[in-house]
Amino acid sequence: MLRYFAYGANIDPARMATRVPEAVVVGPGRVERFGVEFTIRDREWGGGVLNAREDPDATLWGLLYEGPEEAFAVLDTFQGDASLLEKAEVTVLTDAGPVEAITYRVVPLANYVRPSDRYLSHLTRAMRAQGLPPEAVQAVLDADREGGQTQGPSIVS
Repeated sequence: MLRYFAYGANIDPARMATRVPEAVVVGPGRVERFGVEFTIRDREWGGGVLNAREDPDATLWGLLYEGPEEAFAVLDTFQGDASLLEKAEVTVLTDAGPVEAITYRVVPLANYVRPSDRYLSHLTRAMRAQGLPPEAVQAVLDADREGGQTQGPSIVS
């Protein structure tokens, strides 16, 4: 069984079920020394979507799934391009203790892309529904507010 740590729109189990139907929710968790930023422009959402960045002072909150390893292969490319995607092994801290999992982020990192209201609403609603703490939602809102201070080229999906 493979464990996958989701921190963006895949926090929503209904959305995840359309991508990896075999994935089963384990529960919320966090990864230390990673934070969030909006550096990916996504056509489906009409704006920026979350990306993970290394940050020694941050915590990345998300939802842990598990399922057959082959079921998660669909996540191994970013919009069909594996060259932009980094698959990383992370230690996820859960109520039951630390577990090893994989997560994804797009590299190289780019500049801020404003997320759509629809994406922010979907994401924060899913975070709350999955029992993530208020500081998890606040980190996303802060990434949007603070990210708006810089503009420039971004990675487009």
